[in-house]
Amino acid sequence: MPDIKLDILTPLGPKRDGIDVAGVQVPGIAGELGVLPQHESLVTAIVPGVVRFREGAKSIRLAVGAGFLEVKEAGRVIILVERALEPEEIDLEAARTRMAEVEAELAKHRGAVTEPGHRDLAQEWAWLQAQVRCAAG
Repeated sequence: MPDIKLDILTPLGPKRDGIDVAGVQVPGIAGELGVLPQHESLVTAIVPGVVRFREGAKSIRLAVGAGFLEVKEAGRVIILVERALEPEEIDLEAARTRMAEVEAELAKHRGAVTEPGHRDLAQEWAWLQAQVRCAAG
């Protein structure tokens, strides 16, 4: 089976650049999205979560922020995200502590869920949850 060329790009530089993978799982807006070789071309938004793939014999997880996924006809998959962390870059206890703080702030919020303050907290919570899920395995 032909491989996919995978790029995971952030504003601070690439996390992966043209590596060969058999497939990749990405946190899509409607749930997990799997991409295998010969996937149709696609551009879609992704949400904070965990990207999973195999690099050689090793299973890899990365916590990613919001961004976009592009699947090209030539078997190239590009993941453009605002941020991405390897499990060893994540301070699990700090993420869990901050996540509890954000949950408490969200519980106290009385305004509309569309207000900027609520949206910011919800986005921070999603990013923290991605880190916890990635680091905890």
